Amino acid sequence: MITTFTENDLLRYIYGEFQDNEKTDIENAIVCDSELEAKFFNLKLDSSILDGLIFDPAEFTIDKIFNFSTNYQSGS
Repeated sequence: MITTFTENDLLRYIYGEFQDNEKTDIENAIVCDSELEAKFFNLKLDSSILDGLIFDPAEFTIDKIFNFSTNYQSGS
């Protein structure tokens, strides 16, 4: 039986969200299919870049949150 893996399957593999019985199948498919292998390495690179990003909210956003929380009255 031939199993076709999608980019979603590759992302699940990269982030360890696959079923135990899928691991070997995905690894074999990556080794045997050069197009899938290229997609895998591109997704792996993209995920490592995204995982390394740090986002800082704008000062305006922080001020709005603080103002809201200061003026918030719970239970009233």
